[in-house]
Amino acid sequence: MANTSSTPSRFRRLADGLERAVLNSEHATPEPVRVKELWIPVGIYLLSRLYVISMFLAVSKILHRTLTYALTPWDSQWYLSIAENGYVHSIPPGVGNAAQSNLGFFPLMPLAVRLVHTLTPLSWKTSGLTAAFVTGLTASLAVWFMLRDSGTLSESRRGISLVFFTPGALVLSFVYSEGLIVTFACLTIWALRREKWLLAGLVAAMCSLADPVGCAAVFTCIVIALLAIYREKTWRPFVAIVIAPLGILGFFTYLYFHAGSFFTWFHAQRRGWQGGHYFNGAPNAIYSFIAHGFTNLNPPVKTMSLLLAVIMLILFSRIRPHLSIVIYVITVIFMGLLSPIIGITPRLLLRDSPLLATVGSRLNRRWFGVILAGSCAILGFLIIVSSPWVWTP
Repeated sequence: MANTSSTPSRFRRLADGLERAVLNSEHATPEPVRVKELWIPVGIYLLSRLYVISMFLAVSKILHRTLTYALTPWDSQWYLSIAENGYVHSIPPGVGNAAQSNLGFFPLMPLAVRLVHTLTPLSWKTSGLTAAFVTGLTASLAVWFMLRDSGTLSESRRGISLVFFTPGALVLSFVYSEGLIVTFACLTIWALRREKWLLAGLVAAMCSLADPVGCAAVFTCIVIALLAIYREKTWRPFVAIVIAPLGILGFFTYLYFHAGSFFTWFHAQRRGWQGGHYFNGAPNAIYSFIAHGFTNLNPPVKTMSLLLAVIMLILFSRIRPHLSIVIYVITVIFMGLLSPIIGITPRLLLRDSPLLATVGSRLNRRWFGVILAGSCAILGFLIIVSSPWVWTP
């Protein structure tokens, strides 16, 4: 019994020590948001893109490649193929690389690329990079509004800086969906806190069209709305419950008519990428890191990301944020752990931006500077190793 009870107390002492050392003990009353302060998130976002693009440009020159080539790797090509040619009608035979198809990707980013291409004379790749830049910009504003709803100007500045200089933020310059996920997830949380139920349902539905992780916003919306119905004895939040799932349901219904199965996306992922047992991603990364060290950079990066996530969650628990943020953060972490191969990655932590933003906003000055400097250094390192495809974001 003594050993059983000592474990929680050790954890409590660790959490208390982290809180005293790392977090700011003072939390002032939030001030109203002013339009003139919006240059802060925009400026931080632009500064982060200047850093990322400069690093990619330097590495591209060394490798004798174009900047466009460096910024459209991996998933970018799948999103661009959907934007240009639409979804294919069937999954290729086989498993692994042979079975990979664009049916394993969600539609919102390709729709954004197609919109830019339709409205401008830009090429498909340039349209994709433009869409990525714009959605990253909207993400910065969404994070800012979420933070300012419960934090001061200085707290919000720290929180948003940690989000856009986090190691996974390099993908905000790729033709990836992270900008959309961060935008709509943070808007969902903001709308739920303001009890804007119609808006919460709409932005949650949009979030679920960007990526499967975006379904965390739908789950958050439904839970908070149900609690509001129970506590306040009103049916007004019911509109959020009805609207939030329509995005993912609409996409899967489209796949039913287009490719013959409501579960086409699941089949495409299982055949092409996500083969294996669920919940194996994180343990396999740890085992591979222990067994093979830095021979392959993906397992150590995932292992370090998991360790960082644990530390962040401990600090997060001491802050006691709004329930909507708690539900979203935990759901995203669960979805990462559920994966057969992915686990916890820098990209997943970026998608879980409410976690980064909340913890970052409450860091004391000394630790904020240390963590931000370390984050920038790791971001630069990952840019370097991703350019020759040594590490896969």
